[in-house]
Amino acid sequence: MTRNRREHLFVETDGQVYLVQDRGVWRFPRGSEKVPFEVDESGRMDFGDDLVVRAKPRLSYHPEEWFNRDDLFSRSDVDGLVKKAVYMTMPRLVAEAAIVRGHDVLMVKAKRGFSRGYWNLPGGFLDFGEPPDVAVEREVEEEIGADITLEGLLGVYHSGFPGKPTYTMGFVYRARTKDTTFRLKEDEIEAAEWFPVHKGLVLTRNPFVRWGLVDLFRQFDPPPFEVTRHGLLAKGKAWPRGPAVFLDRDGVINRGRPGYVRTPEHFELLEGAPEAIAGLTRAGYRIAIVSNQDAMGWKLIPERQLRRIHEKMIEGLAAAGARVEEIYVCPHHVLADCPCRKPRPGLLLAGARDLNADPAESWMVGDKVSDVAAGKAIGARTVFVGDATRRKRFAKDLRASPPDALAKDVREAAAAILGRS
Repeated sequence: MTRNRREHLFVETDGQVYLVQDRGVWRFPRGSEKVPFEVDESGRMDFGDDLVVRAKPRLSYHPEEWFNRDDLFSRSDVDGLVKKAVYMTMPRLVAEAAIVRGHDVLMVKAKRGFSRGYWNLPGGFLDFGEPPDVAVEREVEEEIGADITLEGLLGVYHSGFPGKPTYTMGFVYRARTKDTTFRLKEDEIEAAEWFPVHKGLVLTRNPFVRWGLVDLFRQFDPPPFEVTRHGLLAKGKAWPRGPAVFLDRDGVINRGRPGYVRTPEHFELLEGAPEAIAGLTRAGYRIAIVSNQDAMGWKLIPERQLRRIHEKMIEGLAAAGARVEEIYVCPHHVLADCPCRKPRPGLLLAGARDLNADPAESWMVGDKVSDVAAGKAIGARTVFVGDATRRKRFAKDLRASPPDALAKDVREAAAAILGRS
């Protein structure tokens, strides 16, 4: 049964909130009521029976006659839903530390909160008036009893969390410590262990940790592992930070076949794939192909043969205006416990490092559950490609870890990505 919910319009600009008076109480205009200006919707906040639509007005002046958001909480004539919605829009602030030892990072397993049962970076919420660098040192000492030295800010990230109409801003620092044993906060931390970055990424569910670990990986020189590249990247090119689309190959760009694509003659571009990828290129996305290539992992074809196949692919895509920045392939045996064979995120880490890709603005597109898992691990958005039969086959896995979009083919995937840009 569809729930009949009340819809409200939360209009705000430069800290001023538009309200209407109703029997002595100031409230949001309801969705069915006209407002004296045009608005652009910017988000939705779910409060059960009440749906609050966030909107920015199209005005040519600063409306000082509206309510200043900071004054609303002290007024007794303002509707409670208004106060609740305004409170929810205030960002929460956390500070976390990526404590590094060699190529490993120290992570803690949480006993409570959003990360309960998962691994996280040590850290927590800022106290009132507390700078983030001071907060992270205090939190680390409280959680694991360690004295740390900060080595710099990895990044400042913001994200919503499932089921909550709030956003949190996270400050993630790189740090080091001389401590080798830790005193865990009994009611909060279950364990503390060192992990390589690629393993830490799959053990956490915290988007700040994922994005921070990707940025940490960029700083390792040389990187802790290597993958096979086709060699398209110009040496020494400095990329500005920007979005990328990571594409699986077989079943997404070209037609798969029994026994693998083992010769250039086997390679057949899927209809519409070059044009779809060209559209992403024109939109400013850096295109990277990330492929396990089991045929090479099983030693069924040599690397030189794979290169010939990829030369044919590059040529076919370029004819439609699609530019591939680089192709990344796992060079290890299929049964090896390597960092890069999807669902492990090593191929995407290498691409994010080379292309200076912002994982929060990037996408992973693939026809396997392992593609979705690898994309999620670096904090990218994901598209699962497959017809109705394939979706049904993997329905249980997709429900357990849903992608951001489902698509019949790469054309639909590109349309979904461009629609959310």
